[in-house]
This record gives sequence, C-alpha cells and structure tokens, in this order.
Amino acid sequence: MQAAGTSTLDPKLRTADLGWTPRSLAPFSGMLCQICDLTSLGAVFFSIFILSRFPAEGVSVPEFLRLHISVEQVLIGVFSFIVWRLILWGFGVYTPRRNRSHNNYLVRCISALTACTAAVLLLELWRRPYPEAVRVATVFWGLSLTLVMTARLAIMFFYQHIYPLFRPERKLIILGSGARAVQVYKDLQANTEWDYSLLGFVDSEPQGGHVPAEMILGGTDELEDLLMHQVVDEVVIALPMKSQYEIIGRAVAICEQLGIQSQYFSDHFGSSVTKRRSTAGARSGRIVLQVVYDDYRRYLKRLIDFSVAFFGLLFLSPLLVVVAILVKLTSPGPIIFKQERFGLNKRRFWMLKFRSMCIDAEARQATLEHLNETGGPAFKIKKDPRVTPLGAILRKLSIDELPQLVNVLMGHMSLVGPRPLTLRDVSNFSEAWLMRRFSVKPGLTCLWQIMGRSNTDFDRWIQLDLQYIDNWSLALDFKILFKTIPVVLKGSGAT
Repeated sequence: MQAAGTSTLDPKLRTADLGWTPRSLAPFSGMLCQICDLTSLGAVFFSIFILSRFPAEGVSVPEFLRLHISVEQVLIGVFSFIVWRLILWGFGVYTPRRNRSHNNYLVRCISALTACTAAVLLLELWRRPYPEAVRVATVFWGLSLTLVMTARLAIMFFYQHIYPLFRPERKLIILGSGARAVQVYKDLQANTEWDYSLLGFVDSEPQGGHVPAEMILGGTDELEDLLMHQVVDEVVIALPMKSQYEIIGRAVAICEQLGIQSQYFSDHFGSSVTKRRSTAGARSGRIVLQVVYDDYRRYLKRLIDFSVAFFGLLFLSPLLVVVAILVKLTSPGPIIFKQERFGLNKRRFWMLKFRSMCIDAEARQATLEHLNETGGPAFKIKKDPRVTPLGAILRKLSIDELPQLVNVLMGHMSLVGPRPLTLRDVSNFSEAWLMRRFSVKPGLTCLWQIMGRSNTDFDRWIQLDLQYIDNWSLALDFKILFKTIPVVLKGSGAT
C-alpha cells in the first residue's frame, strides 16, 4: 500500500499527457481576463484621445491637469466599453468550449479586436476626416492587440507557474478502479482551483489494467474506517451505477455522516444535510454534494478572520507582552504552550496558548483520567491541580487563548467554529458521526462557548457544534462573537 498523499500512477495516466483540452483556456474565461481586456482597450482609447488634444511637441504637466472631459466624451467612453464587451463575448473569446485549439482561440481574439477597431473607426469617422480616422483606428488596433496579448501571456504565466504554488491542497479518494476512475483522476489533476492529491482508489473488485495494485487502499466496506482515520477532503464515486447502486448509496451516506464532500455521476440520490448540489463542470457529468456552504461567504469569512486577527494582535500587543512577562516570572517553563490539535478535515496543526499549567502537565494527565468530569472522549477538570495561580486567572478571563489569533491569521483556525480537539480526545472517538465536526475550521469561540462552556457535557457540546455547522451564516458568526464578550468578561463556565 502506498504512503498517503503520494501517487504512483503510470505516467500515461497523468494530465500532462492529455494533450490540449478547452480546460487549458479556462483562465481566459475568468473575470481577471475580462477586466484586463477592457482596461487595455480603454487605456489605448484614452491615450489616443489625450494625444490628439495636444500638439506634437508635447504638453506640460499643468496643461495636462487643466484638461477637461465633457459629458459627451464620458458617454462615448461608456458606450464604447459596452460595445467592446458585447463584441468580445459574441466572438466566444470568454467561452473555452467554443475553441477547438489554441490557434483557433488566437484567431477569435484577433477577429474580436478587429471588430472592436471597426467600431472605433465608425465612431472616429463621425468626429474626424477619413484619413485621420483610419490612422487613429490603425494605431488603436496595433496597441490594443499588443496589450491584450501581453495580458494573456501574463495571465497564462500566472496560472501555470505562480498560482499552482498557492492552490489549496485537497486530498482525494476515488471509489472505483476502472476507466472512469482514471478519467476522473485526469480531470481533477487539471483543476485550476484546487491542488488535488490522490490518496488512492477504493474498490472491492478492482478492475485490472487500469490502476496499479499498490494504489488500491482497500474494499468499499473499508471506506468508513479510511475516512475516519485519514485526512480526506473529497471522495469521488466512479463505480458503475447499475451494478453498484447500493454501494454508491451507502458511500454517499457515509461521506455525509462524516462531513466529507462527495461527487458522483448521477442525481438519483437525496441528502438531508448537504447544502446544495453543484455540477463539477459542464462536461464532467458529475454532481458535487457539499456538506458545508462553499460560496463567496467563505471568502468573506476568511477576510474577516484575517482582518480581525491582524488588528487584534496589533491592538492587544501591550497586553500580550505584559502577560508573557508575568508567565515567565511566575512559573518555570516556556511562555507559549503549543499542542497538536485536529483542524479542518482532521489536518493537524499546532495550537498556541499562553502556558497556564505546570511544565509536566501533559505527562501527569494519565494519572488524572479518573477525575474527568466531562464524560465521553473529552477531558475536563474544573479544579485542575496542574493549573498555576496565574494560569487560573488567565483561564478565567480567556486571556490564555489570545495567542490563537496567530492561528487564525495563518488560516489554521477561524474566529468562530468548533473548538479544536486534542489528539487524545479524537483518538477516543468511536462513532463516525462525531467526525462531521471536522468539516469546518475550528474556532476561537463557538455555540459551546456561549452556552455553558465547561458546564456543558460532551453530547451537548457535539450537538451544538453540529447545530452551528448545519445553520452557519455570517450573521450567526457575528451573533456568537458579540455574545462571547460578556461570557468571557463574567468568566462563565471557564476552567
């Protein structure tokens, strides 16, 4: 069996050998490309307009600043932008599937820019003599073609050499081992949004000749165990529908229970907690079942997290320095306590806190297991003998949690989300449904924090986490944040 996250597929299966596909032009259909095109055309048009207003010997800065633009000229500019946008869209420049090859795409671009130039020529004939209008249109065509093609090359370079360095990794398991499974792998390797890393294939009856035997992780009856104990972001189901209908249905249910996104090749299955179905590409024939919301609000949430963490660390820096000095002076050991926790989809990260316990706290935990007051896999003691006098105060006011703003800044955590659990707690999970709490990033605060904290038993804790995941919205995040403030100030339920 191969190591997780590696791929030993035959080179013939890799995307590099797929040849040209319309997907390779996908970046040119995006908003960035459209903005670059209109900006280039507008810059050329405006430059020609400016140059035509002044003599050949040039113009001084004061003269340039005194330049007036009339309402008529503004309307002409707006009208030109609309016409250019319609022409570019009409020629299929932003529709990769209409282009059969890169040469075909280049012809479309040149044809579209020629049509845009024709529109400029008609406009200039209304304002200038024929020879001068032709000269302006010729200059417009040459400069706009140069700028637009340069922008295309820059965008292509960015998506091929820079963007892949920052694409989020997404660990993948493919259910199936036939030709369709291999084709799915090729498609996902060409994805421009995610850096897919194939863990392997799962199939009880592997089809020989398609994937190497060492890439088979196990049978379909082992899927739940694999998903519980490995970092998996997505499962793609590539089994034949007619002969494997029940297995496919069970796989979808398992993914839903564990909070893992799945894809399949039909719309026959329903789901109780998936937020929406979305296609995985117009030609893929796949349906994506998302167990959490994944739209523009995800980016807004990350922006809010980053901004609040950044300015929070700046604003609280004097307090952080004072606390750090007090921790160092009042007890031996490091200032910051870092502990490995489980984050999004069970990815491990080092969570930071001000040290509030003695330096051998983790080694002594085994001797205190019989005092656990939470019940279930978690471990909590209200009067923990390992806590230092200063640590008790820091915990009461939740000041020990402030270094976790660094975790939020780095993207390991969010401001709001289920609290990150220790490796010890998660190792005691015995039921698959508990894993669904890892379908979102852990947070500094959550419903559990404002509804009892350590006074809440484990079952209620998990229930609140799942309630947050199923009903998430930005409004709910703000509500939890605002309710956290008085809870922290009162020290309610803190240990």
